[in-house]
Amino acid sequence: MVEKWWRILFAPLCRIVISVLCYTLSDKKTFISSLGWQSVNVLTQIGLQLIFITVMVRQLSTDDMGIMGIALALVGFIEIFSQIGIGPAIIQHKDLSESQLNGAFFISVLLGVGFTLALYMAAPLAGKFWNDDALTPVLQVIGLSFLISALSIVPKSLIIKKMQFKKLFIASLIAMTIGNIVIGITLALMGYKVWAYVVALLAQNAIMTVAFWIQNPVKIGLKWSWNDVKGMMNYGAGSTLFNMFNYAATKADTLIVGKFYNPGTDVMPQDRMGATGIYDRSVWLMSLPITVLGKLSDSVMFSGLSMIQDQQSKLQKAFLGGTYLIGLLIIPACVFMVFFTQEIVLIFLGEQYLPAVPVVRVLFIGVAIRSLIKLSDAVVRALKAVYRASLIKFVFLILVCVGTYFGLSYGLVGVAWGIVVAIALQFGIMTALSLRLINTPAGAMISKLVPGLILGLVVMLASLLAVWVLNYMNLHFFLNLTIGVAVNLLAVLFIAVRMPWVFGKGNDNVLKTLSARFPKAPILRQIHKKLNK
Repeated sequence: MVEKWWRILFAPLCRIVISVLCYTLSDKKTFISSLGWQSVNVLTQIGLQLIFITVMVRQLSTDDMGIMGIALALVGFIEIFSQIGIGPAIIQHKDLSESQLNGAFFISVLLGVGFTLALYMAAPLAGKFWNDDALTPVLQVIGLSFLISALSIVPKSLIIKKMQFKKLFIASLIAMTIGNIVIGITLALMGYKVWAYVVALLAQNAIMTVAFWIQNPVKIGLKWSWNDVKGMMNYGAGSTLFNMFNYAATKADTLIVGKFYNPGTDVMPQDRMGATGIYDRSVWLMSLPITVLGKLSDSVMFSGLSMIQDQQSKLQKAFLGGTYLIGLLIIPACVFMVFFTQEIVLIFLGEQYLPAVPVVRVLFIGVAIRSLIKLSDAVVRALKAVYRASLIKFVFLILVCVGTYFGLSYGLVGVAWGIVVAIALQFGIMTALSLRLINTPAGAMISKLVPGLILGLVVMLASLLAVWVLNYMNLHFFLNLTIGVAVNLLAVLFIAVRMPWVFGKGNDNVLKTLSARFPKAPILRQIHKKLNK
């Protein structure tokens, strides 16, 4: 049933994406299938996570969400060290010996045990630092995720390396459905509060680990030596630095807000942990579209670019094609989200998070920029430039910390502006490095963003009109959002039919690709005639 659904809906879409990217891997069918299944996997994960979080934010207090925000930020940061880049090293290396796999497994497990015990002992210090004793037991229990994740690194990384994303989809679907939806939501409805969240995450990780081993059993032996894994560890160390600074930069703002937020600086709840919970969910909402692109770039794009790391012309085509698609999709979406922030917050977070609306609106400005950075991240990792990129991520971390600390003087909205400025500066530096690595002029990239910028302007005008009319109608927020989507889709469709050249030149025009794939569709036939005049 899933296979049939994939063939009908996603296979044509992925072929279009490949054509626009001009991606010419030797096995194009494998890449198309991989991109399709990973797209299904990511969208399914986002959908299940939305259900899970939508229930959690209504069953847990903002204080509980603040505790979980800090706990997850700390655990996610430490987990980078607990794996020392073993997973990316397995994916990036073209040929792996049995001894290297054995070494990778045992090193990851030993580190998993060590970091689990270390966090258990250090958790009371974290509770004291953030002045909340409830944080201590949460950290001690959730630290078991280090060991669970360590057990899954080898089979999971081999699945990604072989681009067998159908297996990844099945494992994620089973784990998230049982762990988050069944176990987590049931416990939340039974009144277990923050522990429902903790147990759900551990259950999800454990089930996913079992699923990876069942679908991709790996024979692990005792024979291995340090010399066999030294090369992997060198790349892994650079990857760890890259991931460490990158992750720290995405969580430092939440941790700083949790420690230094001063009640009374804005209209947030007069409670530090409650304000932290509101800010953490604001960042989460902003990160949803970026998460989709991030997971695709971390798996399909990273694996695919690693295969052609020594073929510069193909790398250029892939990078520029990806820039075009991201700009065309994300820039207009980003503009729309800025105008309909309140409706989005009410749907995904509920009324108790209404104070977050101005914060989320500012953060939405950075969505398009962060999405483009994900493409550069995949390039630098595939071309082994992780040490240079790590330095850029370190600078980004400093910018985030400075922006957050000084932004707190103006409340959480000030923090959000500090983050947007830091993201913009990181984009400029990371893009310059990526373009240098693939020997591509900046003008070539800018030209690929023009169609997205024009559509962004169209969406801005359509949204202004929709918001102006809706202000006089006093409708339910869901209807407001539905009408806003409809108005913008009609505006984009009008531009597509009347001025299809806006979508790009030559083969880069997605409408030209669509009309070639589906020549019998009336609207596409009309567009095809205009493009070929």
